[in-house]
Amino acid sequence: MEYVVYDFPHYAERVITLLLEEKWLIHSFPLSDESEIFNPSSYLYNAEFKGVEYTIHLDLNIYQYILNAFKKDKKNPLHRSAIALVVFAKFTNVKFDPSIAIYEKLNYKKQCPDELIDDLILFRQIDNAEMDHLAEFVLGSSDIFKLPKPAHLERLKLKMKLTEFRRLKKWDTLYALVLKLTELYYCDKGLSNEDKLEAFWRWCHEEFLFSLVATSMAIKLFGKRRIPKLMKYNPKHSVEKNKNHVVNMTWDLFLIDKFFENWVGKLDKQEFIYASNDKPFQEVLKAAIKIQNEGKGVELAEDLSTRLISSFVSTFDQVENQQGRRITSVTDFSSFREGVINNYEQVLKVVS
Repeated sequence: MEYVVYDFPHYAERVITLLLEEKWLIHSFPLSDESEIFNPSSYLYNAEFKGVEYTIHLDLNIYQYILNAFKKDKKNPLHRSAIALVVFAKFTNVKFDPSIAIYEKLNYKKQCPDELIDDLILFRQIDNAEMDHLAEFVLGSSDIFKLPKPAHLERLKLKMKLTEFRRLKKWDTLYALVLKLTELYYCDKGLSNEDKLEAFWRWCHEEFLFSLVATSMAIKLFGKRRIPKLMKYNPKHSVEKNKNHVVNMTWDLFLIDKFFENWVGKLDKQEFIYASNDKPFQEVLKAAIKIQNEGKGVELAEDLSTRLISSFVSTFDQVENQQGRRITSVTDFSSFREGVINNYEQVLKVVS
């Protein structure tokens, strides 16, 4: 039997221990031990012998922690953990993709601020910095680290690329789903949480679109193991604040949907990992991954009652055969969706 031995820097174990404590990485790999996601040998072996290319997609929080590790005078543990992730990616040859974080920060503005381009340049400098210097920062031996010269970027072309599309794909659909979840959460007082979950499934299938990621969020909002922090909207908040909250919830769904878009559409040699410190977000994504992997036979007893599991399976069956789809009579879905959005924005009083 042949063995492959990889040589890692002396600080590798301490870096991995720090990341194990944070539990930032979410994935779709069938691991029996979750700590294996930080096994550096696996990444190198799969890259060398199987040609697998790994990419870590960063959420906005972790992207900001990486930037602030250099920007901020006062350092905190999150800054060091974020740079630990950079160091880990270096000795495993894993790539970063910060595009989702950048688009979230852009937040659909028609003009791209110079600050956003400056941040991307800084991120690439940090990503290209000497691993040993970054490790000293991670381990607390230093509060600063050296950066290489910035790579040349054609700022104008990059700005045009980032603002090429006014809306990201699927945004309006996910926004409508979030509005419906919010309306059920606060406006349908006469329904139990179980009834709300069934009502959401029926509405998605019959009146709108069935969404795996929205279903997973609904399960965590109305199921047995509810996560109240997922619901950011609250009627007592101002219109502007609640509008921002609904947009933020839509970003959560968009990030999860993007994970599945990458996962389903990936090439055989590509693997995607998400890095996020948002625990409620992580739980929704993990639920969605579980459902995607196991289908309607998924074990959801911890989240759903026996009756709801039966209803969930029934919904899956209806989705597969298009049974009861009243929305099929809609000829202009964009206009229909706009009407749905306008209606629920009025109900929730989040009209811009």
